Amino acid sequence: MLFLWLMVVQVMLFAANNIGIPKYVGEYIKQENISSNAEVYQYTKQSAITTIMGNKITLSTTGYLFFIDEYPTANWSHPCRYVWFDLNQESSKTIKENNPPIDLEEWILLSKNKIIPQKIQKKSNADNREVIKRISSLASNNYAVIISGGNTKSNNHIRYWNDCQAIYSTLVNEYGYLDSHIYVLMSDGTNPAKDRNTGYNYDSSPLDLDGDGDNDIQYAATKKNISAVFDMLSKKLTNNDFLFVFTTDHGGQISGDNACMFLWGETITDSEFAKEVNKVKAGNISIVMEQCHSGGFISDLTANNRVIATACTANENSWAKDGSLYNEFVYHWTSAVRGYTPEGNLVNADSNNDGLISMKEAFEYAKKEDSKNENPQYESISPSLGNHLTLYGNDCATIYVKNQTIASNNAYITGCDINISNITIENQSSVTIKASESATINGPFEVELGSTFEIK
Repeated sequence: MLFLWLMVVQVMLFAANNIGIPKYVGEYIKQENISSNAEVYQYTKQSAITTIMGNKITLSTTGYLFFIDEYPTANWSHPCRYVWFDLNQESSKTIKENNPPIDLEEWILLSKNKIIPQKIQKKSNADNREVIKRISSLASNNYAVIISGGNTKSNNHIRYWNDCQAIYSTLVNEYGYLDSHIYVLMSDGTNPAKDRNTGYNYDSSPLDLDGDGDNDIQYAATKKNISAVFDMLSKKLTNNDFLFVFTTDHGGQISGDNACMFLWGETITDSEFAKEVNKVKAGNISIVMEQCHSGGFISDLTANNRVIATACTANENSWAKDGSLYNEFVYHWTSAVRGYTPEGNLVNADSNNDGLISMKEAFEYAKKEDSKNENPQYESISPSLGNHLTLYGNDCATIYVKNQTIASNNAYITGCDINISNITIENQSSVTIKASESATINGPFEVELGSTFEIK
């Protein structure tokens, strides 16, 4: 007999607010060589009917069902197990799985080492950094799609919202993207119901991602909405436009390099997602994916004029950063493209010192800084595209700057060929043009007294 129980002691233990792991469960964890960092949950119903991502477990005998998350800082899917202790037979049954129950909020956490996101401690003030403010003439031609499914309320961790908030605010504040050009599909969308696990409790995901008072989350993360968004983009974007796609949360491996991404209560396969992205005929597309097994999406998404970066291979999990407020890979990737971390520490990923962070530079920086058990993947078609493609778009395209009044100090316009027309520089501003091939100025063009203009 593997386990011996004292019934009276057991009943008393569970009556005492379920604090602590029962001895027989602890013995099971030790015998199975499960990490002491695992999180252990007890199901609240002795009838033991629960659902694992659509698959019901039904055990009619009297006993207790436990869920053991073996890697609580990894994104799903990853190894876990359900263990049923039968009180009548004094025996146990183990069901090994890769996904959590959809009703985890109804389970009681027994382990004392619950992973609670740590608050950010600012170490420096990034707002005081010396930054060259760039004017992107392609701001009106830049679009982005941000997707975070979360799958269920209990598994929609706060780090996914934080990942999306960091990249959204970067696109708007650092790269000049228009709010109307960023499509955000997150968990249950604008539904005011509680949909986010903060680590302490549950709340409704804040809809404002950049702190300007406007709602930025527009859609629930469903296949229907993904299809609708890419349908809209297929009608808007042309070869002159740039599309950036960012995904985070959970993923799964179907087989080999066939993978899926969890949405809100459903999944989308790599081939299904590629079909949606392929609707868009933008000149260039950059895709960054954080979810587990995200490397499995590369073979389906690879196409001309695209750069793809993923947190891990098709066979791997992706992981939360220490502190569990962000995911490891996209934390470093986003820090690279905006020049500082969420804590405010300066970051320099500009390896060629050209004043821009290319998709290749951002990937290389994130890969170097990634300290988790994951191997980030990268694909660029053509091979050199990632060296020129930034969140501004392709810096080797012809840049048209026209019909603008520039009143920003240290404005920096860069590209291979730059064409300027109908520009006024005012308010003692300084503007620098750096063209690797040619710069053309067409009238009218005016630099007011006290302002400066330079071509390098």
